[in-house]
Amino acid sequence: SKLYDFDILFQDDGARAVRFAPFSGNTGFYYVRHNKETQYLFNQLLYNGDLIQETNSHQQALTALLSEHSSLTGLKVKTLEGDDFPSGFHYHRKKPLMKKIAEGKHEPYLFHMCWTANKDNKILFMKQMGMWYMKEECTGSEALGKLDHDHTPVSSCCLAEPSVSCHYRDKPSIIPCKDSPPIDKGRPSFW
Repeated sequence: SKLYDFDILFQDDGARAVRFAPFSGNTGFYYVRHNKETQYLFNQLLYNGDLIQETNSHQQALTALLSEHSSLTGLKVKTLEGDDFPSGFHYHRKKPLMKKIAEGKHEPYLFHMCWTANKDNKILFMKQMGMWYMKEECTGSEALGKLDHDHTPVSSCCLAEPSVSCHYRDKPSIIPCKDSPPIDKGRPSFW
């Protein structure tokens, strides 16, 4: 099938636990076609807020509804191939793929940094991979408020070239970060 045949496209989350089956889609970044099937799905997700509270996971709640709605309404769900649409799972666990990306031998369409403990590390990892295109003064919780207050267009925060810097030697990077500390105790250098 062609991608336009699907109602929802997800990146592969990498998690294979039963609670994310059968799609294992990551709900941090995904595409949803506007149609009656997807409207019904997301109405049901809103009505199932208690399921999100109970499971402490919007991903688990949405996955349960995806399974139900693919059968109930014919909702067409697709999980995209990891090499072209990698995520934090691939960053942390698929060294050969990350080497190809770092060396410029493979260029993914999209990269979502899930499987990472916090926003600060997500930014540091993206900087190591040369995937961060935002000026330093535009990051942080105060930045958007300041931009709005100063009437500065958000586009002024974008960089034409990525911000590249080393932070952890044991994580993938487009430049060798051998002199940086490891984030995971006992792990060897990525390079």
